[in-house]
Amino acid sequence: MPPPGTAGEAHRRGLRRSVLVEAGVAAVVLGLTTVLTSTVPGRATAEAARTAPAGGVLPASVTTIPFEIGASGRGSVQITLDPGRTGDNAVQAVVFGPDGSLAAVPELRLSFTLPDQDVGPIAARLVDRGGYWSANSLTLPLPGTWTMRTTIRVSEIDQVSEARRIRIER
Repeated sequence: MPPPGTAGEAHRRGLRRSVLVEAGVAAVVLGLTTVLTSTVPGRATAEAARTAPAGGVLPASVTTIPFEIGASGRGSVQITLDPGRTGDNAVQAVVFGPDGSLAAVPELRLSFTLPDQDVGPIAARLVDRGGYWSANSLTLPLPGTWTMRTTIRVSEIDQVSEARRIRIER
């Protein structure tokens, strides 16, 4: 080893500094790369903010359909599509009698058509759950204004069908 202060020692010190600077730059580049790869692109962030509501939870679609059966009186059925968007939805339907209390009906059928795209009818296979009707999975494949047709059988011989248009988003 040459004595301190010689040209060889100066080259070694310069080489050490150069290697340390390069290692520091590599660490900074690696850190920035890690941060940037775990960050959502600006376009995706803007689209997510545009499509999701303020609370982050998608609201369900709730539709109330009044119906009338001659002397039997009036009633209504409240239908909830959760989340009320394209894809799989859960369906719950509750029937209310003339006085606003829950009403038991022998049968409730629900179907969806998308006339603009010539899709449907898609039947929601509702099951009587003892106080309400539900289907765990109803797939609405396309966005648009769908026609929801509800058929309520209120007795062995009386039934009524009503239709409502509902908007399904992506």
